[in-house]
Amino acid sequence: MIKQIFLIKRKEGMSFADFKKHYLETHAPLFKGLFPKVQKYIVNLAMQRGKETPYDAITEIYWENFEAIIEAVKSEAYKNSIRPDEETFIGSMQAVLVEEYPQKGV
Repeated sequence: MIKQIFLIKRKEGMSFADFKKHYLETHAPLFKGLFPKVQKYIVNLAMQRGKETPYDAITEIYWENFEAIIEAVKSEAYKNSIRPDEETFIGSMQAVLVEEYPQKGV
């Protein structure tokens, strides 16, 4: 299994509350609906404690293999639905592909 980790900052001028609402109520359901083969999808939102954070969300997407990622990114669903939606609420995004190595006893 391969995991993508996305470090996301909201679009400039957008409130954190609006970012959170759009991400959880619009974008995540859209993504999961278009890519049902995704193994696991986790949105981690930064705790807002009165100061700006470097990222507003860290999202983890688990895929069966690398080919599934390529297939998704090249799909019409991504190009016509996911990417345009990302542009409405994401200001910047960094992606990293990782392999997990869970440690026992932790």
